[in-house]
Amino acid sequence: MARKQPFGIVDVLLIVVIIGLTISLWYVIWSPGRQLAFEEDMKWESRARMSALRTAQIEYYNEKETYASDMDTLIHFVRDSLSQQRIDSVFTDRLYLTAFSFDSIRHTPKSLRTYVLAVDDTSALHRYSIVDPDGYGTVSSLLNADDHNRASWEQ
Repeated sequence: MARKQPFGIVDVLLIVVIIGLTISLWYVIWSPGRQLAFEEDMKWESRARMSALRTAQIEYYNEKETYASDMDTLIHFVRDSLSQQRIDSVFTDRLYLTAFSFDSIRHTPKSLRTYVLAVDDTSALHRYSIVDPDGYGTVSSLLNADDHNRASWEQ
């Protein structure tokens, strides 16, 4: 009958390698899913912020008959000129991930860059465009009248 060998250093090393490879395999499987979930959250948060900016532009246009050409003017108008009751009725209290605030809709959630706002008020039909610098969509168009006040993800 063969005798059992004592537990040696090679056995310990093999167990450590197996545990290390198991953890590495788990991380390789888990990490891309986490990154995809993060990107999806950033996309929908950004789109919720752009929808709030669209609502703000519509409110600005209803009052001034032109669109705000920069973000500061737009946010100051909505914050200071609209009644609290009107603000509560046209803006939701939550975006996708965060609570609504006028300072949060100024910039993108991922890179914290300001949304690109462009206005064309020289033609008969005034137009504006809001573009996400992170590439998650646009609202309205300066060129296509059919896309006026329409978001790219709603088409």
